[in-house]
Amino acid sequence: MSDFETSARPYARALFELAAEENKLQQWQDNLQQAAVIADDPDMLAMFEQPAILAKELSELFLAVAAGAGIEADADFNNLIALLAENDRLAALPTINTQFATLKQEAEGKIEVTVRSAQELSAEQQDKIASSMARRLGKEVSITTEIDSSLIAGAIVTAGDLVIDGSASGQMQKLTIALNK
Repeated sequence: MSDFETSARPYARALFELAAEENKLQQWQDNLQQAAVIADDPDMLAMFEQPAILAKELSELFLAVAAGAGIEADADFNNLIALLAENDRLAALPTINTQFATLKQEAEGKIEVTVRSAQELSAEQQDKIASSMARRLGKEVSITTEIDSSLIAGAIVTAGDLVIDGSASGQMQKLTIALNK
């Protein structure tokens, strides 16, 4: 995904603006989610790499698969797929989807917070983190948790570009850097 972070951003932004203008944010999010699944399929990824397939043929193939998957394609969606195929960016669809979803959440005053912790968090701990982050960010927070035993203890909280490292391994790294100065 990170390979396409920069190149996906203008597509996601333009799609978000189009969807907001036409009041079709949810429809676009649904379509992009399904398109991302199609684009992430190993067989489809192999097709993207075939130099003998023309961009027009690739976009037609993708749209045929999308229609079979139930995507409600309109002229704008078809144009998006043609543009991505022409610019060799169909593989960026999962990243475009993620960035679009983030823009939609921001517009709705919501944010996804990921908490990586050394141990499983209780419901009470998750609620405390969620309420603390909601106060700090001024947004409605939804929490996703991951267990990472390499952290030793504590947690790393990520909300968009904000990263709060309260892990024991992070604290040890900071101490090491301070001692080596």
